[in-house]
Amino acid sequence: MKVSILVPVYNVEKYFSRCLETLFSQTYSDIEYVFVNDCTPDKSMQVLNETLARHPFRANSVRIIENKNNLGIAMVRNTLLENATGDYVLFVDSDDWIELDTIEKFVEKALESDADIVGCDYFEEYPDRRVLFRQSYPSAHVDAMKAMTLLKIKGVLWKLFVRRELIMRNNICFVPEVQFGEDYIFCCKLFFFARTFSSVDEALYHYVQYNPNNYSSTDSDLRINSFSRAISIVESFYREKGVYDILETELLQRKFLSKSSYVLDRKKRSIKKWASHFPESNGAWRSLNYSLPNRIKFLLAEMTAKLFYCRILPCL
Repeated sequence: MKVSILVPVYNVEKYFSRCLETLFSQTYSDIEYVFVNDCTPDKSMQVLNETLARHPFRANSVRIIENKNNLGIAMVRNTLLENATGDYVLFVDSDDWIELDTIEKFVEKALESDADIVGCDYFEEYPDRRVLFRQSYPSAHVDAMKAMTLLKIKGVLWKLFVRRELIMRNNICFVPEVQFGEDYIFCCKLFFFARTFSSVDEALYHYVQYNPNNYSSTDSDLRINSFSRAISIVESFYREKGVYDILETELLQRKFLSKSSYVLDRKKRSIKKWASHFPESNGAWRSLNYSLPNRIKFLLAEMTAKLFYCRILPCL
């Protein structure tokens, strides 16, 4: 079985060498590596060439695509997919890293279960600690879609080993206009079209949380607005495919979670913004597992929205 590891490259000079060492040192042999240089302004590509020189046996398995202009993560991932030829694909962010037997374990599980998608657990890496995140991957199709919609399964591609034919046959691609939440759209579509799911019950992926250039450092309003658009695209997709009624509860809860920081985070707090984002989800906190103090905050926010923003603002 041939596996494609797909890596976007942009502004990761300080972290890239560790990532590459774990990719080129995989215990599994039949791997192709596809890199897209999205006009990185630093020495990331020099790091790639230097690291590859230490692993000459991988040289013939590496493809490097140079973008003439910076296109952003969504377009880069589409380019990576277009140039992949493996039976299965795994996206790896270039500031993260993976266990050395990751591909071997994914392949074993995929062959054993004939799965369209194989998932795993992961670590979040901080400067002073490591946090393990367990992921539960239901085998039943509807349960898997519900888990992805609500993000009980983290909606990112880097911990999903995916049959490439599933992606190509259903024309699944990234939406260029959505820079935050593009993974969520892609994963929800994947889980709709997939029919067999499996998992490796251990953490194989290390997700770096201390790169100041990653998405988490971006303006919170931009992130919320972009993710709101991603949720709306998923909702439209579910309606088109006739599964909205099955997933309505999870989608409403996902909408609510996307705006909850406007109530819970003092620095971001804005009841007006909270009320204007997916107002149909304002009462979803009742079915979510929040603490009593936070439930009181949401109740007050909901009452304020009903008394002021939902009634008075439209008249102004």
